[in-house]
Amino acid sequence: MKWALFRIFFWCLFSLLANAVFQIYRRILLSLLGKLTIHLKMWKTKALLVHLLLLVSVLKIYFQSAPLIHLEPQATLPQMGVKPPADRLVIFLAEGLRAKTFFSQNYSWVPHGRQGIAHSSVPTLTQAGKVALFAGFHPAILFTENYDTIFNRTLESAGGFVLKFVGDNPKTNSGLKDLQVYLSDDGNQSTIRNASKVLILVCMGDIGGASPRDRRYLKKLFKAQTSIFKAYAAVENLFKDNRTAYLMTSAHGLSNLGSHGAGTPYETETPFMLWGAGFNANQSMQRLEQIQLASLMSALIGLPPPVNNLGQLPLGYLNVYQEEERKVMHLNARQLLLQAKFLVRRHKRGCCHKWLPKGGDLDLLRISHYQYQINRLTEVHWQAKAMETSLMAARLALNTVKYYVGYYDIPLVVATALALLGWMLYLMLKLSQDSQAFKEHHRGFLNWSTIWLAALGLLLGELAFFQGLTILTIFCLIVPFAIWCLALAELPLKGNYIFNVRTHLSWIVIPAGLIVVTLCCNYYLSLTYALAVGFYNRLGCVRPSFQVLSWLILVFLLSMFLCFLPQIEFLMVSNYRMAIQATSMVLVILRPYISGEKHEKRVWIVNGGMLILGGVGIYLRETDKTVPIYMMVANWSYFFYAFASIPYSRSACLRSRLELICFNLLTVHALLSDSYTSLFAQLLILEYQQGIEVHLVTRLELKEEEESMLTSKEYLQLCYRFAVSIILYFYVSMMGTGHWLQSFTYFANTDRLFMPHCCPAMLGFLVFIHMLIPLIIILASLRALSTFGRHEISSIFSCVMLICSAVVLFFVVFVPHLRDWPNVHPSVIKVIMVQLTAVLLMACDCCGIFLFRGFNLITSPTPKRAVVEICPKTISSRTSLNSTEV
Repeated sequence: MKWALFRIFFWCLFSLLANAVFQIYRRILLSLLGKLTIHLKMWKTKALLVHLLLLVSVLKIYFQSAPLIHLEPQATLPQMGVKPPADRLVIFLAEGLRAKTFFSQNYSWVPHGRQGIAHSSVPTLTQAGKVALFAGFHPAILFTENYDTIFNRTLESAGGFVLKFVGDNPKTNSGLKDLQVYLSDDGNQSTIRNASKVLILVCMGDIGGASPRDRRYLKKLFKAQTSIFKAYAAVENLFKDNRTAYLMTSAHGLSNLGSHGAGTPYETETPFMLWGAGFNANQSMQRLEQIQLASLMSALIGLPPPVNNLGQLPLGYLNVYQEEERKVMHLNARQLLLQAKFLVRRHKRGCCHKWLPKGGDLDLLRISHYQYQINRLTEVHWQAKAMETSLMAARLALNTVKYYVGYYDIPLVVATALALLGWMLYLMLKLSQDSQAFKEHHRGFLNWSTIWLAALGLLLGELAFFQGLTILTIFCLIVPFAIWCLALAELPLKGNYIFNVRTHLSWIVIPAGLIVVTLCCNYYLSLTYALAVGFYNRLGCVRPSFQVLSWLILVFLLSMFLCFLPQIEFLMVSNYRMAIQATSMVLVILRPYISGEKHEKRVWIVNGGMLILGGVGIYLRETDKTVPIYMMVANWSYFFYAFASIPYSRSACLRSRLELICFNLLTVHALLSDSYTSLFAQLLILEYQQGIEVHLVTRLELKEEEESMLTSKEYLQLCYRFAVSIILYFYVSMMGTGHWLQSFTYFANTDRLFMPHCCPAMLGFLVFIHMLIPLIIILASLRALSTFGRHEISSIFSCVMLICSAVVLFFVVFVPHLRDWPNVHPSVIKVIMVQLTAVLLMACDCCGIFLFRGFNLITSPTPKRAVVEICPKTISSRTSLNSTEV
């Protein structure tokens, strides 16, 4: 009795403490959220959260990899009575080898062996390529788990020895030099000779950093070949037993601009060369998947394939007897069957598997029967039939793994499509409410429809949990329920739900279709751009002027540049590159001077000095000289100064602050750019701002009213027009500054003035800044030059998100994501880019708000949705607008 009373007292005290902790936590959380909403509007927070959820769902559809399960490794070849074809394997891994450029060189020093092209998966990243090469599978995009590799198999085998030499400086090939130094030591030579299996990895650093057409790339490639030959000669002189095999390959290829990460053939096709002990000579060009090299390398030195390997052993490469090759293939088939067996068992452990569709090429009984069948065929000496059985078992195992990996692909596609449709419904409801003069009351979340929908989502999540689905899969399946609850809560209590449905559909479907066409063929972007901006300022041709003519010349030049961009890539590698870069730097200074911008003297001195210093640094890099450290420190100092000084400048009006933003950020962009990219960005920004001026001048000359009463339909059309223009300039800016629409690539030498050697993390940051600077200036121009754009920015971004969601919906529904499994479908790059379009634009807009510190950019709009275009400085004398808005 006393013990029961004590337990009751204890639980009461514990509940009081837990409630107190919960209340404190709740107050802290609400305080933090309150501070967050002060700096970031709630609509941006909601939009960012939803788009990240949708991005996770889309990535889950594309990146469906087999689970990393800790299985028992197969037996080694010596355990099966087979002598390995080689005792040692030396792997030369060079980053950024492109197959086309690599095989155009002369390799007379390489003995007879095998050469060919290995196809990598998307995204073409270094770490993903290493996992594919040494573990035999393509990792998911957020891969962080431990995995089995040929290095683990070597170390766990009897007498296994592993050496890794990583070179961080591709100019000196330090990895190869470290290998030569190691082999020159007598003690090290004794250690290697006593090992029964030796695996040596030599990472030679990044051969890229420049276009494969550039002389610098070819020079580094020639140095790498010379160093490999010296290392090969050193190994052969050390052992002299013809028991060493060699592999030279790369984790990824390179685009014409010297970049990687996307799914173009230049980036996914990597060269490989196999020579030395254990290989059959064949001079014809071979093709295989990158993950197949893991099983081939394992068999070469008598090891079982890594336990999560998904590559089928390519036949005909090993110089062994037919029976030995059959045993190697048998190990590969057993390893693949073991993964299929695990997936079948995991599916059958689910509580709902009896009511789910059944399929796949293998079941547990057929998998267990395989070993018995192989033993029976071996006993009767039907070796050819046994090899055929192993090949068939490997293919069926891969098909079974693919079936169960993509078992919930259709539910995931349906869930993602429903989530996109729910988000689009919410945005259209929001736009319909914003287009009305009087706000309607919303239903809110406390109604039967949202309660039942939330209950169904929880029920589905519980069933998926008991079926044994992963947490990420369950999360993606219940995302649409949360988004549809959000949409249903936005429904008005009275009246129509969505106004002007036809207007919504026409403005969503047509731009979305154009984006899809543009993503498939970049040539259409130039035509779309010329027609769109020409239609926007079509009235300017009624009364042509010098300003209209100059604007038309800019439009023509930019359109022609976009149209013939693939043909003028030689500018990136020829002697014209430095001249174009110098022209763009001079234009950064001349543009504000010719325009008559009023900047403080220190602004002219600092920006001009940094451009001169940057020009000197570029000249040093182009002539293969070292950029002094003080120059890099100066560049970093100016980088932070350019952004931090703008909000605290003494600008009297929005126009002068916009001019300072353009001056500082374009200087930073010039330091990060290469060849024509800075020049294109400046011309594009000039055309955008001049187009607004031409539009306003035309309206004034035709005596149109500056302010007009907008109906609901006109308001929606104006919002969509602004949204389409923002998306159009987003893609034009991305393509013209080197971030291609089809590949989402980047320049590998963006950090040449900021870092002595390539640092992937810092390079990614600088590339991100280089990509966003033109967009920041364009959105800042929209806020500074347009009252409607400044007041109705949330509605404009809602239109942007509607159009982008329609494009993503097309790719989710109509693209076969598992067609190339285990490779990832290349369209994932396009989908990620479109899904992140609204997120990137909102990030640029937030940066613009920060840069306009001190100005009220979120004032209430004029009554009845009146539209006011802010008059630029060139025509301010003809209007009576307030100078603070000019």
